[in-house]
Amino acid sequence: MTGGATVADGEDRIGLVATVGVVLLALLTVSVVVLTRQDGDAVEAEETANPPEERPTPPEELARLWAAPAVLAPVSGADADVIRVWPHDETVTVVTARAVRGYRTVDGRETWDADAPPGAGAPCAAAPRANAAGEGAVLYEGADGGCSVLALVDGERGELRWWRQLAAGEEPAGAAGVTVTVGPETVSVGLSGDGAPEAFHRLAVADGATLPLPRPPERAEAECRPELRQPVAVRQRGNRLLVLSQCRGTPGSRELSVHDADSGDWEWSHETAPGAGLDLREVVAGDPVLLVEGRDAEAGLVAYGETGQELWRLPLGSAGGERAREGDGEGPPVPGPLAGEHSVVAGETLVTRYQPAPGAEVPADVWPLAGYELATGEQRWTTELTAGTQLLGLDETGEPLLAEPTDGDLLRVRTLDPATGEISAGDSVALSPDRAYDRQFAAFDENQLYLLTALATPTPKLRLHAYER
Repeated sequence: MTGGATVADGEDRIGLVATVGVVLLALLTVSVVVLTRQDGDAVEAEETANPPEERPTPPEELARLWAAPAVLAPVSGADADVIRVWPHDETVTVVTARAVRGYRTVDGRETWDADAPPGAGAPCAAAPRANAAGEGAVLYEGADGGCSVLALVDGERGELRWWRQLAAGEEPAGAAGVTVTVGPETVSVGLSGDGAPEAFHRLAVADGATLPLPRPPERAEAECRPELRQPVAVRQRGNRLLVLSQCRGTPGSRELSVHDADSGDWEWSHETAPGAGLDLREVVAGDPVLLVEGRDAEAGLVAYGETGQELWRLPLGSAGGERAREGDGEGPPVPGPLAGEHSVVAGETLVTRYQPAPGAEVPADVWPLAGYELATGEQRWTTELTAGTQLLGLDETGEPLLAEPTDGDLLRVRTLDPATGEISAGDSVALSPDRAYDRQFAAFDENQLYLLTALATPTPKLRLHAYER
């Protein structure tokens, strides 16, 4: 009986344990389900509040392909204005105040070092870019001390195709205000900041032969006869050559004629009445023609159509379509385009820096940018970037390419939609912590981005890097 009692008691204990186990298992199951649901609700709530596609993603870092050896060269001041980077096919050319050198685009190895023309000094000015054949135009210091010896450099071999001593006018021309442009067939050089005709030169790319200044044809509707036209200013931008003339028979009457820069073919002329004040202070764009006319408070941005008709006129520092305030022009500027260096025509839009509204507090670290419709001059959008942002040019899709400095040793390379002002997230480039300043001398081709960095060393140096785009 004792054994039977013992057996019966054990079964009861086993049943009790089993019952308790089932209850605990059920409670555990409920807890897991509840917790899982709670976790799931938390995740779902987080996803709803910040969906994956809307989460900011850090920019990817562009792969550095190579770094060329550092070279001695002035990195600031007037001597740094000559610095240029010209990529073409298998060679990237670097122009500094010390030398003109070529590097292989595949690995950065130096392939040539161009000699200066006989008797010439150091490079003092250069074209912004080479032509489609990889030929670049460089000005060297002449025996008279001016920036007046022109040479055409073969970017593939570093050979000087030809060189010429140019006349600068009444006195030697300094590098300030000098402009150089090289196209498929001609090289144009302006040795005067005022666009003086006697200091403007056109030469053939093939052999350096001097070419005449083009003139408009005789037209029945023109008030001034061809023999009475006297050029007073000449400037070039891109593929457009602009000549401003006055009529000796009609004081104060002026005519602006536009020509194809390579062929010299006349495209259109625009005549003004006496006292209208037409001038050629600055050419912002060549196609269509955008000019800065006038001085100080009277300065304005003017757009001309393909037949020479005036499309619109905006005083610099005015909102789209509005006139500058009357008076002596003193006081804070009103909103409007600043034009100048940081401008590019992209599609149907002029992308340029602009002056924000009066009283608007713009932090010192902000770089305001705006888009103006070419047909009407209407301001379509504005955006703000970091101060020190560089407008590198147009990429293969026709969108402006921007280089924006960031906190730390990074540079963000971004594209801008000219129609809307929308800016891509972009990619980043790790900059040298030993750089002298954030500005980079930059250029790009379809495969690589080239950055020429000024190094903060006891002896001024530049170093060229290539990154995969």
